[in-house]
Amino acid sequence: MSAVFQKYKVKRLLLTMAVFTTGTPGEDYIDNGDTPVLIQTKNAELTLNIDTIDRELDDATLGYKPQMLVGQHFEISAEVEVAGSGTAGDAPVYGGALRIGAFDETVTSGTSVAYEQMDDETWPDATVYFYHAGRNHKLLGAQTNVSWSLANGGVPTYTLTIKGIYGGVLAESMPTPSFNQITPVKVGSKYTTFSLDGTEYAMVNYSCDQSMEVNYTDIPGYEGISIDDIKPEGSIEILAPAHGDLDPFALVNAEDPAYLSLLCAHGVTGGNIVTFSNPEIQILGVSYGEFEGKRTFVLPYGCIGKNKITVA
Repeated sequence: MSAVFQKYKVKRLLLTMAVFTTGTPGEDYIDNGDTPVLIQTKNAELTLNIDTIDRELDDATLGYKPQMLVGQHFEISAEVEVAGSGTAGDAPVYGGALRIGAFDETVTSGTSVAYEQMDDETWPDATVYFYHAGRNHKLLGAQTNVSWSLANGGVPTYTLTIKGIYGGVLAESMPTPSFNQITPVKVGSKYTTFSLDGTEYAMVNYSCDQSMEVNYTDIPGYEGISIDDIKPEGSIEILAPAHGDLDPFALVNAEDPAYLSLLCAHGVTGGNIVTFSNPEIQILGVSYGEFEGKRTFVLPYGCIGKNKITVA
């Protein structure tokens, strides 16, 4: 008897998500009847994380001994393009992914949808179905770390690192995809502005990582995924301005820490404008870089204030 080889294509994969609304947290919301959202990703990868316990049994022989396999849970890494919803005041397709990444959602009808970092642990979880290779991989109680990157000349992206309880793997045909995501715009002078403390600078790269501690826990009485800490940090690279316009060396040598506001607005057309902001960041260092023969400042930073993403 031989197994039947199937020509599954590496790039044929699909991520769907249903965020908790009613019922019991951690259930399979899609199986319970919730309509999932299809999120178009890039560079998506699925990993089954497994821990091992060595029983260290004495059996009078040398060699490898059987291990106990425990702690099985899924992890997905995927990128999603930074873009609006197409209509100002409507949540973007990836809004649910931000919500399970500890961002509160505030809708201002006809104007914008704002996502602001939370502290009170009331963020929801989600069910995620990941279709690939003729199989449906189910993640329950899912939570995610969120990061974003805007690099000059490229397409800006979020990176999601989603962890979920192992909900099983089923032989299942991939649904016919119907995506509702609009085309992003490239990072550049036409679409992107960047400022620190209200002064605009020529940005080469801007990135931020929420640096969440997302843990899978399995103890008597509880199995689940939790976000146990959030320590946002990132990096800024700008063309070095005149010394009188910005002296980062003075900032990092001051006795009293200097906190700067940050704002990066991307897009100019209503329905496709995404703004990243933070009222207080702390520059943690300074080094020189180079971009197309021009001298740059590379500035790592930590977020003292809460990150906010506004889609308008």
